[in-house]
This record gives sequence, structure tokens and C-alpha cells, in this order.
Amino acid sequence: MDNVDKRFTTSDGDTYAYDYIPAKDNKETFLFIHGCPSSRYDWLYQFEDLSEAGYGVITPDCLGYGDSDKCTDLEAYNLKRLSGHFIELLDHEKISKVIGVSHDWGSMVMSRVVVWHPERFSKLVFMSAGYTAPGVFFDIDGLNVWSQKELGYMQLGYWYFFNSYDAERVILDHLESFFHLAYADDNALWITGLAAINGTREWLTSDKTCPLPPFLTERDKTRWLEINRRKDTIKGLLNYYRSLMRGIQAEDEDPLTDEQRTLKVPVLGICGGGDMVTRADQIGRGITPYASKGYKEVVLEGAGHWIMLERRAEVTNVLLEFVREDSS
Repeated sequence: MDNVDKRFTTSDGDTYAYDYIPAKDNKETFLFIHGCPSSRYDWLYQFEDLSEAGYGVITPDCLGYGDSDKCTDLEAYNLKRLSGHFIELLDHEKISKVIGVSHDWGSMVMSRVVVWHPERFSKLVFMSAGYTAPGVFFDIDGLNVWSQKELGYMQLGYWYFFNSYDAERVILDHLESFFHLAYADDNALWITGLAAINGTREWLTSDKTCPLPPFLTERDKTRWLEINRRKDTIKGLLNYYRSLMRGIQAEDEDPLTDEQRTLKVPVLGICGGGDMVTRADQIGRGITPYASKGYKEVVLEGAGHWIMLERRAEVTNVLLEFVREDSS
């Protein structure tokens, strides 16, 4: 199919892989931005369901992921620069406006694309992670201290591991274990195996595994391992975290005003009630102060982090309801 496995090279030389099916009958187009440690394949169900309903769907692999280029330079992950790449891709396919849909770290990325290019969005959907206003201090230490006190566990301990000098080597040496941690069959495993300080390192170096969750197959696992064994793929995903922790975004984002950070289109949040790290009771906190055109939230009770895979029909139906709502 001509619409699948396409390639586009940006004006500054980075090549992106993506899938795209144009809209029919003047319907809207969805832009999906995946998170970590993922690829555009995470959206396969929504790609199929929404395109069959006549909507346009474009699903790129983010820089450093999947079949897109792997940049090792930390500065390459400047999110203002990457925001421009998404706009170049939309221009290339002659898409004027989209409904932006993000998941996990993709929400951090989309939070920047919509601020730098607000005119290209008609609606926004944040899944499993909310809007993180650029230029507002993202206090990882403070959140970990707060969550330890209020929830009984740290939520973002793995960020410190991802920022460490040997994280790439440790992950690659224990890649299958990393897969099982990322896609654990039990949501509670993230409390000790991911969120705790040193939890990720201890899980990996012990080569821990767990059963596949019901929404993944051995074929899915094999494909994920093949993708993430490619040279510099793990370094690329780590560079997103490091770019934020090491101040790469600050020069561009610190001068932004609250007016520039305000979301001027309707916003939807979708989250799993059982997600122990990007929690359902927190997704709206970063969105509501900036959602000038309204915010709606849907919690899928019992679901974990990978809601688009785990709850295909429910996620698709929520997206269809949202796109059909009058945004005037």
C-alpha cells in the first residue's frame, strides 16, 4: 500500500517514517504521536478503525524511534525543532489542521507542537499523560517527594536511571527484561520495578520478566525487540528524557507567557484507572489551568498504561465521539 511505510525528510535533514491514509468526504485528520518505548505500531488499531470510518490518520515514528532517523546528539532533541518537523510533515501531505492525539512521552512532545504551532490543531487528546506547559518548571524531585509521602511510592524514579551515563548499555544488555517491564502484565509491578529509585536498574540487572499482557502477542514482542536492538534506538528514547533534565528546552521555553501556553481548542483526556505511574487522578491537573475551550476526561476503569492497545474499542469510540462534538 502506498499509504503505509512512507518516508519524509525534513528541511534540516532528518528522515521520518510514517503511515498515512487521507480523509474521505472532508472529514478531519488525526495526528498520532506515540510515547516511550514505543513506535507508530502502538496506534495500529486506531489507524485501522478511524480510517475505516473515513477519517484521515497520520502516524509517524518520532525521531529516534522505529524506522525514523536515530540522532545521537542531545541537541537534536530540542522540542521546538522537532515541533517544526511535524508541521513540515503535515505540509508535505497538504494537511492544514489536525486533531492531535498523544500518549505517554508523546504528550510532552505534543504539548510543544501545539504551543509553537497552535493554528494547526482543531482539538487535542492526551492519553495516559496530560499537557505539560512548556516553560513551567517540571519538578521531578518535587513530584517524587510528594508521591512518596501521599501515595507511598515514588512515581518517576526511572527518570534518574534514564539520565545516568550507563543507562543505554544496561538496557541493551537486558533488552528483553526492559520490554517486560515496559509492558508488564500487572500494573502494580511498575511501583517497585519502574517508579522506585533504582527499581528499573534492579529489575534489568536481575533479568526479571513477567507474562505477556493479554493485549500483546509473541509476534508483538519479537517486533519490538527487533526495532529496539537497532543502533542508537535506545539512546534516542533516552535523549528525550535527558533533554528535559539537562535543560536543552529551557532557552526556547522559558520566555513563553501563560497566554502562549493556553490551549485554545477543546481538550480530551483518556487514561487508565489502573495506571500506577501516569495516574488517572493526575492527568487533568496540568490541563485544566490552560484549557480555555473546555476539558473532558474519560477514565477507563481497570485499564493500565497502554489503553489504546488494551481497550481498542473503548478508545476508538471515545475518539469518534469527541471528533463529532461541536467545538464552536
